[in-house]
Amino acid sequence: MTDNNTIKQLPRILRFLVKLFQIILYIPIQIIFIPFAIIGIIIAVYKEMGNSKKLGTSFSAVKALQYRWMMHYFNTRTDPLSVAFIKKFPCESHFGMWSVMGALIISVRLTGFPALLGKLVEPGEETGDSTAGIRVLTFDRIMEKYVEEVDQIVLPGAGFDLIVLHFTKGKKVQVFELDQANTLNVKVETMRKAGIQHDWITYI
Repeated sequence: MTDNNTIKQLPRILRFLVKLFQIILYIPIQIIFIPFAIIGIIIAVYKEMGNSKKLGTSFSAVKALQYRWMMHYFNTRTDPLSVAFIKKFPCESHFGMWSVMGALIISVRLTGFPALLGKLVEPGEETGDSTAGIRVLTFDRIMEKYVEEVDQIVLPGAGFDLIVLHFTKGKKVQVFELDQANTLNVKVETMRKAGIQHDWITYI
């Protein structure tokens, strides 16, 4: 994969040629994905809207999970638990997300295009596209720094976020996740189907 910091150090004409090459390579990949994307969008919308309504879960909670999936596949932040969760999650489609985002994921991994998608900026330089990623990493840093020093962690409005699992497994800390009953029931059942251990967390 082409490193974006390396591209920035190239002369302007070479940067232009690299970007042109990235775009030229991306276009046919995206064309190949179009029929899959159409099918994937239909499946995803049905699961996200239809199943969410049927099960009485929060659609906004699903959006937070989607971003973690994207961060994983764009190599921004490894999160195999969220990927495993989505594969068994009734309110999202792993195939649907791959069919829609696959061309971009492949292009990023091959050439670094598009450079801005999934990129994490420095604090103070956030934009509307980057705030979600910064929020996730900020929570990561807080957990890494303090998880050994606290007696309990309470996560209100936890939704389908699995962020505490990685940092609290095997630790001497009590963990409480709070949300609506329907959301937590679906979350626990999906983790069971995905084989994700969570028995040290109390769901309220």
